[in-house]
Amino acid sequence: MFHIVFSADENYIPYTAVLIASIVQNTDTSKGFERLCQSSNMGDNSAIRNLKVESLSKRQEGYIFHILSDSVSEQAREKLKGLEKSLTEIYPCTIQVHIMQEFDFKQFPKCGAAHSNYLPYCRLKMDAFLNREVEKCLYLDSDMLCLFDIRELFALDLSDKIVAAVGDCGTKNRKIKFVQKGQKKLHFFDENYFNSGFLLLNAKEYRKEKIEKKCEELASCCTYITAADQDLLNATIPQDKVLKLPFAYNFQTICFCYAICKDENPNRLNYTRAEFTESFKSPKILHFGEKPWKYLKSYVDSEGRNISALWWDYAAKTPAFGQELLASKEKAQDYLIQAGLGAEALEHYKSLFGIFKIRSLIANPQEDLKVLQSANGIPDEAFGLCLIVGEMIFYARRRKRGALSVLLKIHKVQKAFLKYHHLSRME
Repeated sequence: MFHIVFSADENYIPYTAVLIASIVQNTDTSKGFERLCQSSNMGDNSAIRNLKVESLSKRQEGYIFHILSDSVSEQAREKLKGLEKSLTEIYPCTIQVHIMQEFDFKQFPKCGAAHSNYLPYCRLKMDAFLNREVEKCLYLDSDMLCLFDIRELFALDLSDKIVAAVGDCGTKNRKIKFVQKGQKKLHFFDENYFNSGFLLLNAKEYRKEKIEKKCEELASCCTYITAADQDLLNATIPQDKVLKLPFAYNFQTICFCYAICKDENPNRLNYTRAEFTESFKSPKILHFGEKPWKYLKSYVDSEGRNISALWWDYAAKTPAFGQELLASKEKAQDYLIQAGLGAEALEHYKSLFGIFKIRSLIANPQEDLKVLQSANGIPDEAFGLCLIVGEMIFYARRRKRGALSVLLKIHKVQKAFLKYHHLSRME
């Protein structure tokens, strides 16, 4: 069986359902696991051909999906049963819900990515819900979409690696502050920093190296942490115990707008431009920064497709949840205001009076309806950039930041977009 783990509160159950449906619907039922992973087939897969494949043995087909949560209503449980029943007609699967208590995370700080609840830390304890016979499991964030037969991941030979993961696309100039034996200390991350939204876990090595305990011990003495579980895992798992996978397996969608690769800046994406381009053309799992249930339009992929629309295609085909999701679609319009604000800022920020225009956009939310009308005219290729800049306006409003800081950020992002946006699309 193939064990796949998610963490989701009640609100995220429908989005987790879409991800589960995409996994099952992309499973090639004409091929068993052994046939799928024969060396000839794996060799055709450019993203995985250079990775070691384990000696294949017969494996029972079927997915066991584990949802870790703080609370799931009876109504949601009934829908999950309906989802399970419908998807099993395509490929065998079961869905199990595991409720976790806040007491289990008393040592973990509520700050950064975990400022509102402890759910981001749940993946650290996923081994507690697996049988000891389970050697390998996959953790996925709920804001993802699967576009390939995910069973191929379970053929990877992890050997003595604790985890297989994908590099994070953000800056690596980050740190953890903690206290050890009464002394303040810093842990700095480097270019090997990975994104914890995708974790192919070697359960045996995870237990052997006591990673959960190490994360809890570090968390208990942290005074500053930004990315919650992601920072803890990067700090406690040695670099030589991480198998780096191609970016395709956790394609963070902001990189459809632009990506800065390691041969261009060592502190950014830890893949060469050539490696990134290969993943850009054939992503396997999309990891949405701009959530498609809020952003009906964001970035376009290498084929010019609106990736949010792609998610909605799967949402519409998700048993038990599709109708509910489609009904919520009509309420989404804040993304148009955000894109419209971004377009206005980009149009005027270089002008003599640009700073005054940006100051007006920050200070006068009542003008949002004006930009809403013009958002539909933004070209597809520029829409994602406009969203990024529009979020800067929203952020400045929330945090009461000045126009100058926004203007400088716009200049930096626009410059990067013009320099890097077309590189992967041209190759």
